[in-house]
Amino acid sequence: MRRYVLAARRYRWLLAAIVALVWGAGIIAAYVEYSTTYESEAIIWGQRPPPQLATSPDDPGLTVVQTPASQHAALLTQLIQTDNFLVDVVRATSSADAFAATGNQQRYLDNIRKGFHVQALGSNLLSVSFTARDPRTAREILDAAIAVRGQRVAESRVAATSAVSALYQKELEVTQARALEAQQQLDQFTESHPGTLSDVDQHRKDQLRLALDFIQIRLGDLRGRIDQAVLAPALVDVSGMEFQVLDEPREETSPRGGTKTAASIASAAFVAGGSLAALLILIGGLLADGLAGAANVGRLAPAKLFATIPRVASRAGGQDLRAGLAAVAFGDGGAREAIGE
Repeated sequence: MRRYVLAARRYRWLLAAIVALVWGAGIIAAYVEYSTTYESEAIIWGQRPPPQLATSPDDPGLTVVQTPASQHAALLTQLIQTDNFLVDVVRATSSADAFAATGNQQRYLDNIRKGFHVQALGSNLLSVSFTARDPRTAREILDAAIAVRGQRVAESRVAATSAVSALYQKELEVTQARALEAQQQLDQFTESHPGTLSDVDQHRKDQLRLALDFIQIRLGDLRGRIDQAVLAPALVDVSGMEFQVLDEPREETSPRGGTKTAASIASAAFVAGGSLAALLILIGGLLADGLAGAANVGRLAPAKLFATIPRVASRAGGQDLRAGLAAVAFGDGGAREAIGE
């Protein structure tokens, strides 16, 4: 342990320079990251999730048990992972020209994607934030993301409504044909059996009328479902309760959102500086015996002669301490022979 303490003392100025450079660079980088990061945040109330989120993508027949906030957060997170969504978001902001002029659009989109952060705050409340180098870009990107998300959900709802309406319309046409056929059968039976009907004929006529009534009820039910499929999404859009932005995104006047990244940079710098200093001390301690002449004095023989030397002259001309002691003990010729010269 003593050798490492001596090594630390020997290289104290070098250690101080290394630590100052690494820690100083880390602190400066952390400060720059914190001071140039702006975050814009929106707090959103989700009342009713989109209908396409009520089923599992792996098994459409399996219902997913999630809160409205978690479903909205999952939908927005999935949209952010797609380049097509991010392209629409960027083109809706003032960064559209910069995006079109950049040479690597994929890297540009990846940097945009990293700035988003979506989390559920409760059963109906969620937070969406975006960090950028200036407050205006942060607000514009977040506003555009919310707007494009609304457009995508509306288009998806229209497509789903159109598919359901087409299915109901096809079934309505088939049921109308059956109703027309049932009406013709009843009319033909009435025309072919004038006057008083027997019990068998009356029973047959009642059966035809009952079948026609059932078909008419089915027609009314299908027409109601078609109207509901068309009107329900429109009513949800008009009410605005499905995805209601409570706190609008705004331009922050002070840096925000870069605290975690700045802390990570500073921590990495402190760890790197400490590791380099420890490595230098370890290497200096291990090589101390081979580099320091004073540490090898004990290897000279006979050691008892050194005890009679009251004083050793300074090492003139860069002479090693071992050579000086050997010259005093053995004389010039003996010193040269002892040290192998």
